[in-house]
Amino acid sequence: MIEKLIVSPTLKRTPTITAKLRTVTIAIKDTLKPNTTYTFNFNDAIRDLNERNPIEDFQYVVSTGDYLDSLQITGTTYQAETGQIDSTIGVFLYASMEDSIVSKEKPLYYARSKGDGSFRFKTWRLAVIRYLHLRKKIVTCSTHSTRSRLRLWIVPSCWEPIFQGSTWRCSGERYRGHSSTRRSTGAGRAQRRRKKKLPKFLASAKLEGGQQDLGEPMLVGFTIPVRMLDSTKILLLEDTSLIRVPIMAKMDDTTRQTLVVNYNWKEGKPYQLILPKDFATDTLNQTFAKADTIKFNSKERSDYGTVTLSFKITDTTYLKMKDTIDFVVQLVSGKEVKYTGNINSGSRKRDLIKPGQYDIRILVDENKNGIWDTGIYYGKPKKQPEKVFPFPKQVNIKPNWSINDGLTL
Repeated sequence: MIEKLIVSPTLKRTPTITAKLRTVTIAIKDTLKPNTTYTFNFNDAIRDLNERNPIEDFQYVVSTGDYLDSLQITGTTYQAETGQIDSTIGVFLYASMEDSIVSKEKPLYYARSKGDGSFRFKTWRLAVIRYLHLRKKIVTCSTHSTRSRLRLWIVPSCWEPIFQGSTWRCSGERYRGHSSTRRSTGAGRAQRRRKKKLPKFLASAKLEGGQQDLGEPMLVGFTIPVRMLDSTKILLLEDTSLIRVPIMAKMDDTTRQTLVVNYNWKEGKPYQLILPKDFATDTLNQTFAKADTIKFNSKERSDYGTVTLSFKITDTTYLKMKDTIDFVVQLVSGKEVKYTGNINSGSRKRDLIKPGQYDIRILVDENKNGIWDTGIYYGKPKKQPEKVFPFPKQVNIKPNWSINDGLTL
């Protein structure tokens, strides 16, 4: 019950709640403020004993003054990046206008958003407040910098380490990184090195059903990060006549385990990507044992869908926006933006879209960088996150299918 209780205005100490038969007792451990209306919101924590039916949104209101405050605030919470309703948000009200107040003190009033994103503050007095909504609780901590030295001791993992004095003793033997009584001969060490095999340096193409997507680079993954690459040795042969075509190939800078091959793929054509034996060297100084050939086909245009979007802005909305901003359409699958592009002349057509379910949203791109930017709370100048307007329904993209949709702001 105590987990669902919300007291507004908030208390410094959590009250104690006990229940017996038809009576719920609240033991308040703080001194209440004078002339203040307190609301104890139990949500659905109170249930009957037999069938466990809850009392929805049950609130107990009491005042330390002569009357109950009756002002209300209602609203709806949205996730800024997606424009969708978010029911996991907590909404806070503060009496102070300081920016740092949210990391120093508890909020004066607190409300949880419901399943439809709506929230409501009831029974509060007229005041100037700071409004904030957060997904996670803010925790403050003080930090200080110190200099410390770490000493690393290495002990054999196969023996039980015992620390005595300033040295490690392993099964009665001293180990400080030098040779111990468990000494191996040079021939034995060489034999163990021969037995220790290095992982093989191999490559494999990241394809869907052995087919390459049109309009996208081909990705080739390696089992070991690549140290050196000579992309001029890589060959791409097109069609059954095996015509060599020019490509642009480079390694992914993050992991060095993915080769990115850029080419304007022709639909429905067979290809062969030939990786010579010495075209790359991994971080273990290995090359391929032999040349590798990756055979695949490119997809047909009929394997994709097409989306045409129209976008209109009313005069009232246009007056509230800057003349210099751009509008960007985003097609989102899950939480990943798959396709994006600017809207020109009120419409946008995009083909070569993989079949699947997509959310469509319009981004008001104020700084024209093509991506959504967060707001700035701490720091100057402060700014709100860029606005996002979602289409009301998901679209189901099918192969060789066209969809037309529109949105008016």
